Amino acid sequence: MITVVGTGTGTGTGACGLGALSWRGVRLAVGARRHLDAAAPPPGVRRVALGPLAPALDAVERQLSEGGGPVVVLASGDPGFFGIVRSLAERFGPEALDVRPTAPSVAVAFARAGLPWDDAAVVSAHGRDPRTAVNVCRAHPKTAVLTGPGAGPAELGAALAAAGLPRTLVVASALGTADERVERLSPAEAAART
Repeated sequence: MITVVGTGTGTGTGACGLGALSWRGVRLAVGARRHLDAAAPPPGVRRVALGPLAPALDAVERQLSEGGGPVVVLASGDPGFFGIVRSLAERFGPEALDVRPTAPSVAVAFARAGLPWDDAAVVSAHGRDPRTAVNVCRAHPKTAVLTGPGAGPAELGAALAAAGLPRTLVVASALGTADERVERLSPAEAAART
């Protein structure tokens, strides 16, 4: 069994949405380094920090094939919303998953900004070509973009500034942490920042 736990949006128990999850019998925890640090798996639980996805999925497969006990995968917010659930279900089958989401980061970001999001387009630029996200932002005045390295607010702001479209970027970062910030920027302002 692979338990996929949504973390990090400040809506679960503590900084992590682990709630009543028991570490009993778990031998492998997979997730971003910040999620692993927040969850603090007990001694004896091997940690695999996410970078490239394939090695992490291989580690999960080895753990399951060796009969080494259940696996916990930590992911931001709702792991089924542009998250790791798709890759896990494709590789191991949906019946192998116990998904425990917290609020999606997009919902939390809109809430922090005081904006409704039922009329927003949602796209991910995390691990994807950012041109798709830029095109969606050009076509829809209200778009939520899940960002990642090389496809963040600066890159999106630069592309939107070049297009000359009047847009305001609401940049929500580090949601659910002490470093949480929500800023309103013009595309040019976003492009000038890291």
